[in-house]
Amino acid sequence: MKKVTFAVLIFTMTILLINPLPSDARGGYWGGGYWGWWAPWAVIGGAAVLAPYYYAPYYEPPPVVIQEQPPVYVNPASSAETERIFVYPKKGQSEEQQAKDRYECHSWAVSQTHYDPTQPANGISETQLNQMRADYKRAMGACLDGRGYAMR
Repeated sequence: MKKVTFAVLIFTMTILLINPLPSDARGGYWGGGYWGWWAPWAVIGGAAVLAPYYYAPYYEPPPVVIQEQPPVYVNPASSAETERIFVYPKKGQSEEQQAKDRYECHSWAVSQTHYDPTQPANGISETQLNQMRADYKRAMGACLDGRGYAMR
């Protein structure tokens, strides 16, 4: 409420300083009427009407609470898991044919060994996991060898 009162006081003082006398006393007749009596009231009324919009209350945003994320424990990849399979065509197969054969052999090896190296293996001991990797690699090698590839 203090801000509105102060704004009205400032506007009133401004109008009285700018327009202290009627138009006749300032040396002229401006536009067909007495200029001095309604101008301050128009400004005061305008200020009273516009003050709620100009002096809208400011609400502070709520404080930001940052919650600490729980730690995520990841087992480091073993050397057998990071081992890549390199496939070399023996019969000059195209890139498209190589990609198709690799995908089909991967699908076949997964169906034979029930082990997919692209999926995480949870709840399996390290010795079982190494055995499943070796079986998958052997099945993949057999399939690729039958389609005319060398594998290392």
